[in-house]
Amino acid sequence: MKPIIFAGNSNPELARNIASHLEMELGHVEIIRFADSECRVRVEEDVEEKDVFIIQSLSNPVDEFLMEFLLMGDAVKRGEPRRMIAVLPYHGYARQDRIHRPGECLSAQVVAKLIETVGFDKLITVELHSESIVGFFKIPVIHLSGLTVFYDLVKKLNEDVVIITPDAGALKRAQRFAESLDLPLALIEKKRDLDHPHKILNMRVVGEVKDKTAIIVDDAIVTGGTLMNAAYKLKEKGVRKVIAAATHADFVGGADKILQDSPIDGIWVTDTIDIPQVKYFSKLNVSSIATLIASEMKKMVK
Repeated sequence: MKPIIFAGNSNPELARNIASHLEMELGHVEIIRFADSECRVRVEEDVEEKDVFIIQSLSNPVDEFLMEFLLMGDAVKRGEPRRMIAVLPYHGYARQDRIHRPGECLSAQVVAKLIETVGFDKLITVELHSESIVGFFKIPVIHLSGLTVFYDLVKKLNEDVVIITPDAGALKRAQRFAESLDLPLALIEKKRDLDHPHKILNMRVVGEVKDKTAIIVDDAIVTGGTLMNAAYKLKEKGVRKVIAAATHADFVGGADKILQDSPIDGIWVTDTIDIPQVKYFSKLNVSSIATLIASEMKKMVK
């Protein structure tokens, strides 16, 4: 029986592209916002005994899109599908995967419980901030690496390249990327200010970077400030060119202008998060993640 794909409002273009790769159309769903900001969802397809995919990036405004996603899941579940699969190209709250200070909540685990409570049978997601989040789920999680879409861009550079991990926490991700392309790896050590989000107290470069093209590999770009400081530090060490490659473009607080005016020579991201045209800038290169996600979904409906 042919599966059905529903999509929320967070990234409709990506959802349509994924459906197109699968030679399908998106299912009809009614999503209404009331004046008090409450959301009401109604699926307009027969989902009984069918495999149903729900695509939603939990991007800004995260809480709004998270609630929309959960309500879509409940609406589908009441139609008694054979399986219900969550497709989260960007998993919001993923950076809150540990407790840093007494009294803090473990937000990533709370969101995992919410997803399971609604009744999803499986989850497909891309480039989690930390693989430890997979352990918060009891349902199977398929964790895809969005950085693989950048392989061809790196090969086309035809330059002396070094891969940079922006901090110790991202070391495993950068190592895999470097090893896949048979490239050397260097590290930026940085100390964060836990009392002020996105603020870095100091950083230093560990490894040989002089006269190379440095590609900083990370899961997401948020404010762009950390990348800008890293680029300055790398160029102080003699790097010829700096490229930032991140799966998620979670641009906030004027990140587009910060990145455009920074010493970074190129910004590579994917379309896991919808980027408004007003936030596009000349250094930005957006690669689509649709083929990667569609290929994984196709395996499930054979």
